[in-house]
Amino acid sequence: MKFDLHCHSHFSDGALTPTELIALAVERGVTHLALTDHDTLAGLPELRAASEQSAVQIINGVELSCEWRHQLLHVLGLNVDPDNDLLRAGIRRNTEQRFARAEAMYREFERQDINLRAEVAAQLPPDSVPTRPHFAQALVNLGVVKNKNKAFKKFLVRGKPGFVPMVWPDIAEVSEWIQAAGGVAVLAHPLRYKFTRSKLVRLIKDMLAVGIEGMEVSTGNTDTQQCEMLAILAQRHGLLASMGSDFHTPNQPWAALGTAAPLAQSLTPVWSRF
Repeated sequence: MKFDLHCHSHFSDGALTPTELIALAVERGVTHLALTDHDTLAGLPELRAASEQSAVQIINGVELSCEWRHQLLHVLGLNVDPDNDLLRAGIRRNTEQRFARAEAMYREFERQDINLRAEVAAQLPPDSVPTRPHFAQALVNLGVVKNKNKAFKKFLVRGKPGFVPMVWPDIAEVSEWIQAAGGVAVLAHPLRYKFTRSKLVRLIKDMLAVGIEGMEVSTGNTDTQQCEMLAILAQRHGLLASMGSDFHTPNQPWAALGTAAPLAQSLTPVWSRF
């Protein structure tokens, strides 16, 4: 079996449709796939329909934004019931925040005589929420900057003219949404936050206190030493271990679908709870 429990489609900030994701999963030998778009479940019906013609097993997923001690975190909800009322209400709350931020960003750019609405909308399915990567690509398309990295550095990070801060729900609320939907809550890409080891341990203790039971141990760009360090933390604190590429686009080989290293046999995999 080959698991990839963290990837994105064009319903959030990924490049591929769910149908294209299934085709790529088949090509890469992925047997179990979770689509974890940011604060939306909109891609799941298409993903399930496309998977019917393949042997790929689908796990319902979502990646939810939240805060812990004023720090933005991403928590995966795996094996969730997409029809659960509390989860859907929470996602709707985050989605409304995202739409409000996007509108504020449009206005910030328009004050600089840069109109991004049409270029951003062209990248998205109907009613999907624009994210900062969509704004970055729009800036590239209009020739304002040469590439997306420059777009972020010049416009889309804190202190720059196109950045609009967000207020996210607390980590305990997000965990409650996932648990209500019968899912398993998993901390996504724990090394991305650049915490010290002691701060990461504090986070793990706070996570466990609110019912977040898992942590990604293997991702598309964690090396062997990093995986071993995260595995030790997972074992020491009784966390379920998850793995996923965090795939967004074929143009990022460091996060290619299905490339997360297998979990050590000493770990308890998150799918043991599905």
